[in-house]
Amino acid sequence: MTERIPLGLLFALVLLLSACDSTPTTWRADCPPIERPPPMSLEAARHAHRLAARRTELRLREAAVPGSFLREMHGALDPERMAAGEVCLSELADRGEMLFEHEYSFTDGLGSHEASKAPAGPFRRVHFGAFGGPETISCPSCHWVGGPNGAGAETDNAFLTGDGERPGRGDARNPPALLGLGVVETLAREMTEELQQQRARLQKNGKGEARLIAKGVDFGVLRINDKGELSMASVRGVDGDLVVKPFGWKGTLARFGDFSSEALQLHMGIQSDVLVAKGSAELTGGGKDADDPDGDGIRGEFRSGPFSAMLVHLALFEMAKVEPLVQSLQIEPAALGLLPPTTTSFAADFQRGRKHFHALGCADCHLPMMVLKDPVLKLDGLPPVDLSATMQQPGLKYDANLDGYPVWLFSDLKRHDMGKINQAQYVHNGVSRNDYLTPRLWGVADSAPYLHDGRAPSFDYAIAGHDGEGRKSRAAYAALGHEEKGALRVYLMSLRRASRVIVP
Repeated sequence: MTERIPLGLLFALVLLLSACDSTPTTWRADCPPIERPPPMSLEAARHAHRLAARRTELRLREAAVPGSFLREMHGALDPERMAAGEVCLSELADRGEMLFEHEYSFTDGLGSHEASKAPAGPFRRVHFGAFGGPETISCPSCHWVGGPNGAGAETDNAFLTGDGERPGRGDARNPPALLGLGVVETLAREMTEELQQQRARLQKNGKGEARLIAKGVDFGVLRINDKGELSMASVRGVDGDLVVKPFGWKGTLARFGDFSSEALQLHMGIQSDVLVAKGSAELTGGGKDADDPDGDGIRGEFRSGPFSAMLVHLALFEMAKVEPLVQSLQIEPAALGLLPPTTTSFAADFQRGRKHFHALGCADCHLPMMVLKDPVLKLDGLPPVDLSATMQQPGLKYDANLDGYPVWLFSDLKRHDMGKINQAQYVHNGVSRNDYLTPRLWGVADSAPYLHDGRAPSFDYAIAGHDGEGRKSRAAYAALGHEEKGALRVYLMSLRRASRVIVP
């Protein structure tokens, strides 16, 4: 009698074998380019209308035959063909967008056996320990503020590591905007490489100390003691492995793929093969069936092919821009029944606000710009993706003077002590309860509310919520006059997303 190998373990073995194969793969040469019409063009409007019509059709098909959409995706997205580059990147990005927008049901594996049978309904915004909710059926239901893949309102908060019932017993977390995730991961990867190279040089010397600096960000001092052992006592804002982890409010994950697989589980109870392969019973459930640890009767809920396609969509999604309002509308207002366009230029306020942003110390943590050297993103199970050639606009643009791609991120991708007023109730993945990753402020004009728990409805409230290492900047802002505070707000309002046509 042969013993059946769990799907999760089988998937882990496939990944291991793929990692051992050193043969480089590339995308098919005959693939069509990804359509990227200008965001406010007529073609962009037509494209948005076509997507809306497709969403309606898919919802009707799903209503007629529940589960048909995900089954079709599992059949169409073969991991072996994808790894060999035989499926075009444009197709993966398109299907990934559909998967991101899909409304998941019990037929797809939504929730768990317990959630599907609960008399009060399947949802709980207060999570039950590490297992999660579920509290929703789709990604856009929480990521919508400011446009597609945006942030969430305060009412979209999840309460992590709770008791399943009382909000006060969980750590409130507000959904972040999902902008430029591929760029963020590649930046963090380059920072990690810099830090680990500095550690390797110190170890080679066998004595002394090294100031750990990556892309201008100071992570403290690494030392070798008299016994030849590394001392992390003076290293700040990064774990002992010196891996920069830019995802999660606590900065606990290095790759947005891990962030995505956890989010599917925590917020919808949709279990990816990636997550099941890790075998964490605390996160996926302790069911007896290793292929169905949440016990809902659905195996292979979100297989590796569709999961990789969703990651492509997220990787190629737009970045934000830095642009003050300096000119009036280019459309005749009478034709649209609008008020006359403003002729006010906020360029002077923008310049003053930028100076205050630096003078107040905001830029010490919210580092405005980093330079990305290598725009190639490596995703498991796919050929390398050149973000500079494939991203939705605004995207990466090479600057010869910088010998790289400037990324106006407004974060140092480092954790900081934000004081007791922001203290979490629980320790998450070993990170101190006071420590939080510096939020990326790109697109901040379109992502209110602010702070990790969404309690700040405006910039003033967000700044007032700074404590710990942010206390000095908070006090400096409070001391500014009314007009100077306004200039800083104008500067922050210039960190925004590109306008684009959206059809619900």
